[in-house]
Amino acid sequence: MRAAVYYAPGDIRIEDRPDPAPADNNLIVRVDCCAVCGTDLKLATIGNPRCRPPRVIGHEMVGHVVHVGREVRGFSPGDRITLATTIACGACAYCALGLGNVCPNATPISYDFDGAFADYLAVPPQAVAGGNVVRVPDSVPDEAAALSEPLSCAVNAQQIAGVKPGDRVLVIGGGPLGALNAELAKALGASLVMIVARSEPRLSMLRRLSHRVINGAREDVRGAVLDSTSGMGADVAIVCAPTREACEEAVDYVRKGGTVSLFASLPKDADGITLDSRTVHYGELRIVGASDSRPEHVRRALDIIAAGGIDYNHIVTHRVSLERLWDGLELMKNRQCLKVIVYPRGRTDNPEDGYCQPSRTR
Repeated sequence: MRAAVYYAPGDIRIEDRPDPAPADNNLIVRVDCCAVCGTDLKLATIGNPRCRPPRVIGHEMVGHVVHVGREVRGFSPGDRITLATTIACGACAYCALGLGNVCPNATPISYDFDGAFADYLAVPPQAVAGGNVVRVPDSVPDEAAALSEPLSCAVNAQQIAGVKPGDRVLVIGGGPLGALNAELAKALGASLVMIVARSEPRLSMLRRLSHRVINGAREDVRGAVLDSTSGMGADVAIVCAPTREACEEAVDYVRKGGTVSLFASLPKDADGITLDSRTVHYGELRIVGASDSRPEHVRRALDIIAAGGIDYNHIVTHRVSLERLWDGLELMKNRQCLKVIVYPRGRTDNPEDGYCQPSRTR
């Protein structure tokens, strides 16, 4: 099969690999498509010590089951599935608390197990046993299903932040996860969703969604938020921009009693922030974190997508073949896209789509 294999930062090769081996306790899935994640871009540029090369990468996938091990129950060939890709150990204190997403012994797909930028993916027994395999409803298109894993991270974050109907929500950062957080807040009943971005063409892409878009490079963000909220501020601010400034400034954008969610992770060597303790103290602010997701969040994300809560057509902006994965990564690096979808075998629904034809490998 063809697969994208990570060897080192700057060294991801499209190459022939053996088809995954069927076993009595695993599933084999034919990958229909797989979205490009920000963690894929990090691997391509700076690497991640958790990823053990050589490793097939990619995890935001949807595909059809082609092999069901004889010890596996509940699945049949032909089932369309996606994955909760962080596989918790199920035995530690955090797993006992129901917090498998922060399990210190977790083994993620595309880090510890081969991923889905490939023709086929072997779902490891640990994922099958852990409930990480999630069926996709027939009503959910492939590209929307590929968004269920990143959307599940937003579901986790907004549950922790307590987003509820009628809230006025500010999303800081206009990348794909910012767009998904904005769409989720709307689906949860927020009366106003504002999203801050600084770069074109992302500002233009975000304006296709039904939110108040704030140009952070030209507008007074705090003034715009106050104008839109009768001078109070947002009920919840979700920081999706991986910058110190975005984290620090968020406390100035929420009302008293409001919540700031630190959704984006800062670089390890630049992760310190300074907060005005008086603003937090006298404003009775809640500052919360959120990391990854669990299988129940993926199922909830699929329910929201199936109900029409996410405008996936305007979040998926580019599609590439496997051989053009580096083109998709360059689009992300240069902020020229929202979500990029990789089709390992090209798009079967539109074989004339020239953008999905191979152009180069690296």
